[in-house]
Amino acid sequence: MEFVIWVLGVGIYMIRLLVADDSAEFRKSARTMLAFERDIEVVGVARDGQEAVELAQKLQPDIAVMDINMPRLDGLAAIRAIAKVSPATVCMIMSSEDQGDLLKQAMAAGVREYLTKPFTTDEFVAAVRRAEAQAATQKKKVDSGRLAKSDRDKYLFTLVLEYFKAGRTDADAAKVYADYAAHPEADLDLVARLAEVFLTRRDWKTLRAICERMEKFP
Repeated sequence: MEFVIWVLGVGIYMIRLLVADDSAEFRKSARTMLAFERDIEVVGVARDGQEAVELAQKLQPDIAVMDINMPRLDGLAAIRAIAKVSPATVCMIMSSEDQGDLLKQAMAAGVREYLTKPFTTDEFVAAVRRAEAQAATQKKKVDSGRLAKSDRDKYLFTLVLEYFKAGRTDADAAKVYADYAAHPEADLDLVARLAEVFLTRRDWKTLRAICERMEKFP
């Protein structure tokens, strides 16, 4: 979600930031360092990696600033989890000078911006702005992927209706029916009707899968 504020009639895109660090002092310091950046908003702070993942899923921030060493879930594990629950979020890493190996692992996980503690306000702000450029690109990729998936889903549904209306029970049609029946958002009434096709074809494996799914939604 994009948050926009209007100042003197000029729209300013807000960079939405999640800060995760087990140090209460740093969490407070991060807010202070960004206090005068009118286009950067700290939308959430996390005390550990697990809380960072939960907040990322809820808030969908543009950037997550992550400490490597955190309780419950370390920074690297949290970064990998955030990639699944908030794929458009770009993660930044904060580390100390003696954590070079962990930093390499973070880079392998997709992190492109990192800060070595201690760092200045200027260094922090500059890193956030560089990460935002990456976040904009990442968001476009995610949105494009979602749009493509939506188009594929619509095409599959249209094809199923077309084949079913024509009374097709051949192998090609059955493959389309099976793909639709396995879709998590498939219409269950339509899936129940498609089950008749697999019964006719004596495709017990697919029919069994459909029955198991239908039993979960009485």
